[in-house]
Amino acid sequence: MLIRRLCKHGSLIAGLMLLVLLLGTSYVNTHFFKEDIGKISQEDYYNKKPLPPSWEHPFGTSTGGMDMFDATLGQTMTTLKFALVVTGGRMLISLVLGLLYGLLYRRLKWLDVFIEGFHFVPTTLLAFLLLYNMRLMDFNLFMGDPDFRWTMTTWILIGVGIPSLSQLVGKETFLVMQQEFIQGARVLGGRHLHIHVKHVLPSVRGKFLLMASGQMIAVLTLMMHVSILGFYIPGWTAFIGSNYYELMLSPWIVFFPVLLLTTMIVSLTLITNGIRSLLDGGYLRRRSSILSGGTGMQRPSSKGISY
Repeated sequence: MLIRRLCKHGSLIAGLMLLVLLLGTSYVNTHFFKEDIGKISQEDYYNKKPLPPSWEHPFGTSTGGMDMFDATLGQTMTTLKFALVVTGGRMLISLVLGLLYGLLYRRLKWLDVFIEGFHFVPTTLLAFLLLYNMRLMDFNLFMGDPDFRWTMTTWILIGVGIPSLSQLVGKETFLVMQQEFIQGARVLGGRHLHIHVKHVLPSVRGKFLLMASGQMIAVLTLMMHVSILGFYIPGWTAFIGSNYYELMLSPWIVFFPVLLLTTMIVSLTLITNGIRSLLDGGYLRRRSSILSGGTGMQRPSSKGISY
């Protein structure tokens, strides 16, 4: 039943197929066709100039003779893993804070005044200022210890998205708490923990999945912006950030990483639209809630709430 419903949403299927094609191409090329040229020597770096795309090098080569087709596809999983870590951290922390915020919304509503400010400050600027201050505080530690640098970079990229996302989760939770079936559960004697686990969480999970796919797109975009500003994030964004000055001289060095990054963002956008369409269809089938945990048609007067 679920597979049939998914097949009806072409956007979701197209997005998944595009993402699988991208990841599959990267895996096959990296494990079976990639040429291992070893570490580029300083002499090669200065003597071998970038070559434009050709039959031998479809994506061209970078300074030092590195094939951009192999190099770009080889960074697919690195890019995806970093984005997943940042997105997962944001979603997990925001889920906990958002649920608490939604449950105590009447008391914490005054926090909206401060959180709204994050909607007007670009996350790129906020992340850049935090990373720049970290580098100013201890340049040798930040730049000399890769583990410390990547840990702090990851937490900063996670942190800049938490306030707005927690507020969104909180408001969704608050709206769910005002629904009639929640009030009915309370009247029938449902305890707070039972209501939260059996009714609130299932009602929010669909929107949470939609938020996660949207956050993935936002994180990939933020990674590219931060890399261009000088804080190179592993993966495609490092190619873009460290070679953006080549746009006027050897544009293919930047073009193909941007192309693959755009392809991934397009696939995630299609998946997001498919999930939204799926949830909207669920709303038409289930009158009680757009994100109800049940399946199939539910008639409000046919069954009571069981505990």
